Amino acid sequence: MISMEELMQTRVKLLCTTALAAAGLVLGASAASADEALEKRVKALEKSGGMYVTRSKKTMNLKVNGHVNRAILVSDNGTTSGVSHVTNSFSQTRVRWIGTGKINDDLSAMTYIEVGHSTQNSSGQNLGSDGDDANAIFANRFAEIRLSSKSMGTIYIGQGATATDGVSESDLSGTGIISLNGAGNLISGDETWQINGAAANLGDVGDKFNSLDGNGRQGRLRWDTPKFGGMNVSIDHGNNDEWGVALRYGAKVGGMSVKAAIAHTDQTTNGGADSQHGSASILFPMGLSFSVGAATQDDEDGGANDTEEWRYAKVGYKFKGSSMGQTRLFADWSQNEDRETTGETSEYFSFGVVQIVEPLGMEVYGVFRNFSLDSDAVADIDDITSLAAGLRISF
Repeated sequence: MISMEELMQTRVKLLCTTALAAAGLVLGASAASADEALEKRVKALEKSGGMYVTRSKKTMNLKVNGHVNRAILVSDNGTTSGVSHVTNSFSQTRVRWIGTGKINDDLSAMTYIEVGHSTQNSSGQNLGSDGDDANAIFANRFAEIRLSSKSMGTIYIGQGATATDGVSESDLSGTGIISLNGAGNLISGDETWQINGAAANLGDVGDKFNSLDGNGRQGRLRWDTPKFGGMNVSIDHGNNDEWGVALRYGAKVGGMSVKAAIAHTDQTTNGGADSQHGSASILFPMGLSFSVGAATQDDEDGGANDTEEWRYAKVGYKFKGSSMGQTRLFADWSQNEDRETTGETSEYFSFGVVQIVEPLGMEVYGVFRNFSLDSDAVADIDDITSLAAGLRISF
């Protein structure tokens, strides 16, 4: 006959065995569920090509992408020369976080955050630098919300490109990584002008060149209309009552690609200025392209250099020269008059090549540029030259 104590022990053992079995089933199910989730995650990444990481929450998706862009720069200011290791300021190293979501069939939303690596910038590193050009490691480029409607256009809220930013830079040559219209000073822009082996006390290259290209990136409210016949209008309002309005056009005409833009920009900083600027580019089917740009700016507070002008011209040619990818060549010229002081004319010419390496999403490039300055007040200012080679890899 089984005693009461033995009966209790049997019940306890049975309960323990049942609990262990149940735990095993739960853990097994959880492990299987985790394995299934991981497998789905891997397949999703493989399907996206491994180009970016995605995260879904409700109706919003997140993409992370960017690129690293490094170059070796050889500069000569007429007195001394040297080698620098730089971040290419034409397209600085950066990372983006892009959130996208659909509200309804007409309306969608996007959050766009972008920061750029800002040390050793090619526009700030110079022959007199003591080590690295010491800016903040990361600088804010974009931090905005975009609301897009198929019928009403797009509204931009926050830090980002103003309505007239990029209007001076219409270019279909595909060489913007080393050549933006009138912005050659983004490489070697901090080199100082020299005369007979000494500083000319005329500032640096960047002081004498500017494409007068709008208000750049800043906090603003911007609206872009939908496109009509290849055209759309952009208008914005920024802090200090700065504003601008632009008309852009892009289309294919008889097998040719055409891109053009014109704008009015009102600036209130540094005494205020009004500028009218524009550019146009055409790409022929055989790969030959031509681009031009021009601008004029009037300072609202008058002064010695009340009006300044900018002119630009560029020829490009792109072709499939190898199995790696497209080869892109260019040569350009830019001129500023009375940029900082009346009676000054600054010019540069440059030429270069960009080689696309398709398997890696990589671009390899090289560019030579010569800067010159003529002044009514000072004679025999030395030219400044730069030679840069580098690569950009996107992820």
